[in-house]
Amino acid sequence: MRESKKLEVSCLKLGLARQHREVLRGINATFKPYELTAVVGPNGAGKSSLLNCLAGVLAPTAGQIEFDGRPVQCLSATQRARFCAYLPQAETPAWRLEAADLVALGLLPWGQPADSAARVTHALKLVDGLQFARRPVTQLSGGELRRVQIARLLVGEAPLLVADEPTAALDIRHQLQLMQTFRKLADAGHTVVLALHDLSLAARFCDRILLLQDGRLLAQGAPEDVFSPALIGDVYGVRCELRRCGGVLEFVAVDLLERP
Repeated sequence: MRESKKLEVSCLKLGLARQHREVLRGINATFKPYELTAVVGPNGAGKSSLLNCLAGVLAPTAGQIEFDGRPVQCLSATQRARFCAYLPQAETPAWRLEAADLVALGLLPWGQPADSAARVTHALKLVDGLQFARRPVTQLSGGELRRVQIARLLVGEAPLLVADEPTAALDIRHQLQLMQTFRKLADAGHTVVLALHDLSLAARFCDRILLLQDGRLLAQGAPEDVFSPALIGDVYGVRCELRRCGGVLEFVAVDLLERP
């Protein structure tokens, strides 16, 4: 993995209101280099809203975000784009761009680097996507398109990688391959933040978990601390087990719990 600038990102009493409704409330969290963080929680918990704020897609209505102690509003749009690469939850291309050209869009914040072609090739290799580099994205399956979009996320030099449900639409092999890639990027010094519904992947690969519910941060810490049966039962309404098998931490949803 290439060396990159290290970046620490802090959310300070972060709040967000949309259509007169609070979707994030008083979020305090720090995302550090060398850490792979999963943001988890049930539907409507505020995961996408938090990632949108980190990426600059949405402006917080309370509190602030800092990059290395500097408020992000002090950064230009170009500076912020060089700091943070972002993959939204879903996007549908509207034109017949070739896959390699879509990946190359991830280099726009840096102009046209001399090694652009090599970077695009490397990013496509990371997602096992070289075989459809010259295919129009409108002819790709949902999983193939997702891999190309992930390659666009990875192609640049951004020290902060933010991805909303990156494993959605991927088969089991490519889910594992992608999480291994994110793990390697974090180990190389990137700050990696993912919204995930798959708690088993989060438990296996991530250093830290942020658990959201109704826009509030209920818990944060190591998977062993956050994925407790009591907490998961309260938030998700399921009975779970957390165990190690062959050195790998496994989260298992066992059964539904009766709601009061």
